[in-house]
Amino acid sequence: MRLAQRYGIALVALLLVGATVLFFWSENMMIYDNTQFNSPVELVWWSRDMSWNYDEQRQCGIHTCRITNKRSRRPLARGVLFYGSNIKTGDFPLPRSKQQVWALLHEESPRNTPFVSNKEFLRHFHFTSTFSRYSNLPLTTMYLPSGEALTSKDYYVTFGGKSRYGYRPSTSVVFLQSDCDTMSGREDYVKELMKHLPIDSYGSCLRNRDLPERQKDYLNNLYSPELLRFLSEYKFMIAIENAACPDYITEKFWRPLIMGVIPIYFGSPTIKDWEPNNKSAIFVNDFQNPQALVKYLNKLADNQELYDSYRQHKLNRRNPISNKKLLHNLVTRQYHMGDSSPEASLFEKFECAVCYHVINTARNVRADSRHYNCPLEPVYAKMEGQKIPQNVADWRAAMEVGQCQAKILDEFFRRNIGFNDAEFDAELNRRIEGNNCSNSSNT
Repeated sequence: MRLAQRYGIALVALLLVGATVLFFWSENMMIYDNTQFNSPVELVWWSRDMSWNYDEQRQCGIHTCRITNKRSRRPLARGVLFYGSNIKTGDFPLPRSKQQVWALLHEESPRNTPFVSNKEFLRHFHFTSTFSRYSNLPLTTMYLPSGEALTSKDYYVTFGGKSRYGYRPSTSVVFLQSDCDTMSGREDYVKELMKHLPIDSYGSCLRNRDLPERQKDYLNNLYSPELLRFLSEYKFMIAIENAACPDYITEKFWRPLIMGVIPIYFGSPTIKDWEPNNKSAIFVNDFQNPQALVKYLNKLADNQELYDSYRQHKLNRRNPISNKKLLHNLVTRQYHMGDSSPEASLFEKFECAVCYHVINTARNVRADSRHYNCPLEPVYAKMEGQKIPQNVADWRAAMEVGQCQAKILDEFFRRNIGFNDAEFDAELNRRIEGNNCSNSSNT
């Protein structure tokens, strides 16, 4: 009798184990491997700002993908998509299954969402698409329409042509900017330059000139032919990014190069990895202060040979671009704003890249700080007398709060329990008031 009881207990235990295994296997098959049933791979956009109904099915290579913003589809989704500028700290899809990929698209600098650049936040994502060359879908050269745009003479003006405008000084410099409060202290540096050199400033920042009527919508037409022809008459163009992050390179750098105007650049500390030739731009960091920079600009402006040595991507027809890294990138990059082919938008490229990733890539690989690499301390150009830009303290405080936010999010994600805006804000306020933001999260 006792033997029969033992066999009975063992049989029940075996059946329970088998049922448990079958349950989890079937759940994973139903939810995370729905391709077994010829269903498309599902991805869900997680954004409160997508107020419209978005539910599309498309072919991504050999894979069929369904991309939607219907949050009710999350249990069936293989991946959740986030757009960096729209992430809200109290809105994350928790609890989260270990099999579900989180993917981040963020082409901007950290000014919009300072917590994104912190490792405590990034390590919860399996897939990223950022300006960093180390992200899964790098956008480092997304603002360069093509290699042909660099070498074309469509907007090229000769040195003599640039010098014939008697109403402009020989050292003609243009500044076109409407974002006036930046982490890089852009406006403060240009003010310093203006003490030593006349600068034609268009846009909202330090404006002393008005654009022609047809060019006033330049923010929505970064490379309009009319705008490029108008600006190409200048010898130099100030090209200062809104933040100094490795590989964060915008149209500020590429647009003057396309026109045959020499950029006066400050921003990405890795910029020399991407310039067409060893001498394609003037770098603010190479000069002790604005006065030293102006002295060099005056020298270039009066010397055709020296000036044109910065424009070999236009003048050297045999080997216009010598940078092998840039040439390789132009061939291999997956997205750039000059691509006009069907389904070539940044969001569609991102969606298909994530679709491929969730099917073909192991989920134990996570992002690290290199995927969105920006310094906590704002970096700005050297000014006269070691002067500090006016708003740098505010930006420093914003980045420190972002770091605190990232650490809180890290802890909340690890708990894997849903939370809302009020709960997050209460914890953030508690830490700030208690000066308790510097505590490190567990690694």
